[in-house]
Amino acid sequence: MPSSIKHTALKVLKITGITIAVILFLLFIIPLLFPGKIASEVKKIANERLDTKLEYTKSKLSFFTHFPSLTVSLDDLSLTGSKPFSNDTLLRADQVAFGIDIKRLLFDNEVKINKLYVSDALINVMVNEKGQANYNIYIAPEDRNKKEDPNAPEEGTAIRLERIDLQNCHVKYNDRSAKILVDAKGFNYIGKGNLSDDIFDLATDAKIDNLDFFYDRTGYLRKKKVSADLITRINTHALTFILQKNELHINKLPLKFTGLFSILRDGYKINIKAASENTTVKDLLSVMPPEYLTWLERTEISGRSDLLLTFKGDYNVPKKQKPNLAFNLKINEGSVNYKNAPVPLTDFQMDLNAMLPSLDTEQLLVNLRTLKFKVGEKDYFNAYLHSKGLSEMSINASVKGALDLAVVDAALGLENMDLKGILKTNIQAKGLFSTSKKLFPKTIGGISLRNGWLKTKYYPNPITNITFIANMMNKAGTYQDLIVAVAPASFVFEGNPVYVNATLSDFSDLAYNAKIKGELNVGRIYQVFSQKGLDLTGYAKADLSLKGKQSYAATGQYDKLDNKGTLLLKNIKATSELFPKAFFIKQGNFRFQNEKMWFEKFNASYGKSDFDINGYLLNTINYFLESKGTLSGNFNLKSKLINVDEFMALEEGENKDRNLEVEYAKEDHPKMSGVVIIPENLNVTLNANADKIEYNKLIFNKLNGKIGIKKKDFT
Repeated sequence: MPSSIKHTALKVLKITGITIAVILFLLFIIPLLFPGKIASEVKKIANERLDTKLEYTKSKLSFFTHFPSLTVSLDDLSLTGSKPFSNDTLLRADQVAFGIDIKRLLFDNEVKINKLYVSDALINVMVNEKGQANYNIYIAPEDRNKKEDPNAPEEGTAIRLERIDLQNCHVKYNDRSAKILVDAKGFNYIGKGNLSDDIFDLATDAKIDNLDFFYDRTGYLRKKKVSADLITRINTHALTFILQKNELHINKLPLKFTGLFSILRDGYKINIKAASENTTVKDLLSVMPPEYLTWLERTEISGRSDLLLTFKGDYNVPKKQKPNLAFNLKINEGSVNYKNAPVPLTDFQMDLNAMLPSLDTEQLLVNLRTLKFKVGEKDYFNAYLHSKGLSEMSINASVKGALDLAVVDAALGLENMDLKGILKTNIQAKGLFSTSKKLFPKTIGGISLRNGWLKTKYYPNPITNITFIANMMNKAGTYQDLIVAVAPASFVFEGNPVYVNATLSDFSDLAYNAKIKGELNVGRIYQVFSQKGLDLTGYAKADLSLKGKQSYAATGQYDKLDNKGTLLLKNIKATSELFPKAFFIKQGNFRFQNEKMWFEKFNASYGKSDFDINGYLLNTINYFLESKGTLSGNFNLKSKLINVDEFMALEEGENKDRNLEVEYAKEDHPKMSGVVIIPENLNVTLNANADKIEYNKLIFNKLNGKIGIKKKDFT
């Protein structure tokens, strides 16, 4: 090698080595030169710009936490929400790091934050029933227009974000005003753009390992994987987000979003359209609950689908404004063939439109233009439904079908159950349904099941000999003209037959004639439908003959009633959404005699409390048939112990299906036990004799007296 080339190479290597050494030296020395200034400036930002409580255990300055950014990191950070959520966590993170503009730091001696990193965090967004949110913690700086020179550099510390990076976060959004709950676990997000500009484009790459979406406590998406590639134009003055390029995948279902979202003073303005056009039905079904995905992998599914969702309008709780929601789904040429079944389900078609103006269920519009399929050459199902409203609903509907359930079972591959029997239905209904106006659509038709058979994987023995024949007729469109006849309905379980024959007419003053006879092991039949691990025991035996009119008991015409028979219960577990624990009926012997339901022997317990009751109830049939009926009665009650504290509505217990208001109250007041909630429409007198009563650490011995329960109050 010529000496000149060798000399040049050594010189280059020397310069490169010195450069690398200088860079490494600066990487270590710069954090040591500015630690106090940067830490104090970050605290200044928190004090000046955040109207909340910020805490962290320690801070450090380094290039290596998020190389090559110089970052100040805050470990074990917690941030509370804005009023009225000042005591609740908005953000809790293992680490939050702020990237520093190194050029401004070295040459201008200014701390400018241009990057935000959050890792292993809980982001807990809450909105109460009034529409008040917990994220209004940022105090905006004074309007730049008030400066003499709008282009002058901002003094002191500034936030001029160019990147937001969230790693392995858990994001919860609980909006009680809209009854929406979103729970995203494994949330990873990278957002890039000049976030300090008044108007900028934010490029987003996001992934969610598990997404749950609930509306009104119903889960519509559960444990779904989500990936998103988005470009959103953001106007910081108007707080408006314009969706430009927004491609989203929920499992295998692709969705494209367009529209805008603007944050207003007391709510938001929204105009968003989500569409999945010409998608396979199999990709559409990938958004089903996770327990069905194994079935999906084993099933041959064909067909195309089009999905469109729009959400448009203003949301403002004080002004009672809510946006409009619309949904459209079309499926054509669908077929389902589970493990090469002998006869597949074919010619599946569906055309569904639904609208929810102002998110008001009373204005709900449903237009199911068609829902039909075939199984083989003979079996078919065809239905349509047009409805408007809810409590007062205009209906035009038709259901026709003839299905061999064993063939349908094989085609669909119902893994958790086996079905047999011939099901036929032919019902047409048109008119207005209104309980307040006592209107019912003009209806004619019926449904029947013969030679029915049902077995699930949860219990080894089937329910057999299922027969159900029901006919309905209403020519005038009123409650008074409605007739429903169930004759007969029967099945056999564990060798015990159960029979039901009933005719119901004139629903404005319900006339009933019913006979019920049979016995059931409630625990075993519960296991037929229940999942393993859940337990409900009990035994019921009925021999009842009920005949009369709803008004006879209400008006005291007891001589016109012909109610008689017995009902026996043993070891029955019963729950109520008002109470945290379950009631356990050890034994209940009931006798029906015209207007009265006699409690001849009734032993029950609730937690530590025990009850021995005898007496009677009046108006029981009317109470269960009429939503506004009042249940009256007179009882003698004996107890060794009544623990009132266990009845408190906010106490923890095994009953997980609680009243929504109770659940909200438990979240708001975790240390409170609440009050004892008295069921409505009761007018009952108790002659009580209790050996011991425990209440709020007080003990009362040998309590005797007469207690009245009326309209949710004690007297």
